[in-house]
Amino acid sequence: MNLKDILNDLKPEDFVIRITPYHEDGTWDGDVQVSLVSSEENPLGEEDFAYLSHLHSYVTNRLNDEIPDVADEPNYTADGNVLTLTSKTRGNA
Repeated sequence: MNLKDILNDLKPEDFVIRITPYHEDGTWDGDVQVSLVSSEENPLGEEDFAYLSHLHSYVTNRLNDEIPDVADEPNYTADGNVLTLTSKTRGNA
């Protein structure tokens, strides 16, 4: 799936957990940034939006709790198309 297809598939009410790897010259340094993306045109009411934002915080904090600090090299295992990894995080996750 290309980026245009992904963007076209998103609805105004969607919340997206975005994981951005830090890299230099195309080599991942093992750190990631986890953030929430939502549309300015989100039709949900203020209370529902706040609830889903809280859910996002809970999920990303749990991710941060589960990801231990690792050495300079990223630690991952591959099983087909599924990568399971641990990584230190930079800033808030």
